[in-house]
Parts: sequence; C-alpha cells; structure tokens
Amino acid sequence: MSMAMSEQEAGAASSSPPAIAQVLHWLTAALVLTLFGSGVMMKQIGEGPAADALYLCHKTTGALLLGLVLIRIAYRLFAQLTARWRKGVASRPVHALLYLVLLVVPLLGWAGASGFGARQLLFGLSLPAIWPEEMGHADLLLTSHAWLAFGLIALVVIHIGMALGDYLTRDAKAG
Repeated sequence: MSMAMSEQEAGAASSSPPAIAQVLHWLTAALVLTLFGSGVMMKQIGEGPAADALYLCHKTTGALLLGLVLIRIAYRLFAQLTARWRKGVASRPVHALLYLVLLVVPLLGWAGASGFGARQLLFGLSLPAIWPEEMGHADLLLTSHAWLAFGLIALVVIHIGMALGDYLTRDAKAG
C-alpha cells in the first residue's frame, strides 16, 4: 500500500471544501429543514400549548440559523472560498441568492415577531425588537417570511440538483 496520492486523488482532495466549511454547510442544511418543517407544522396546529412550544423552538432555531449564516459569510470571506463557485455558470448566482435569502428569511421572521411583541426564545432568552409593535404590518412581515421560506426551499432543490450534476460530471470525468 503506497502512501503517495495519485494525481486524480490529489485533484479530488483539493476540490473539496475544508472540513469547517462542510460542517457549517450541513448545520445550515439541518437548521433550514428543521425550520421549514416546524413552520409548516405551526400553521397546521393552530393555537394552544403545543403550538406555543413549537413557535418558541422555531424562533430560537431561526436565531441560531441567522447567527450561523453570519458566521458562514465571515468564514467564507476570511478563508476566501470563492473558487468553488466558479465551476458552473449558475453556481455563483444561486449561491449568492441562497446566502441572501438565508439572511432575509430569518430577519423577516424576527421583524414579524417583534411587530407582534412575541420576541421570547427558549431558555428565558429574548430577541431585541427590530420592528416597533405600534408600526403594524406584522402579518405582512410574517406572510413574506413564509413565502420567502418556500422560495428558499426551491433554491435548496436547485442547489442540490447542481451539486448532483457537479458530482456526476466530476465522476464521469474521473472514470
């Protein structure tokens, strides 16, 4: 068994993102899916103690997602990880749009929760207000939050399709 890497293996190794980027990516994916599922369930349940608990979990997870996305953006800028976006024509705009929507969706939810005065999170934490209650429009903010979340899922599906296409193309070129 040789310790030397073939050129093909070295090329494949250099094209994969660093481990920290992969961890941040998959944590983001898990949080997005959790938030989407809990958001849909909240609307189906309606009102009551179960819905209240789900709302608290959803808002707390949304705050975590917003923080994680900010960390990902800072890491991406610091580590200068833009080279992976240059592979396909649509890759850069899809990634940029994903990051934008990953920022806007939680901010709309936060503004809507602020507008309703419902800023409580789990563990006795509370979000600062970013939208005054007396200003109104909380329903519009939360409706926009929901519709944009569906748009985010559509972008995720496109992202997955592009990743699969990249994987299959790379696999075909290697073989």
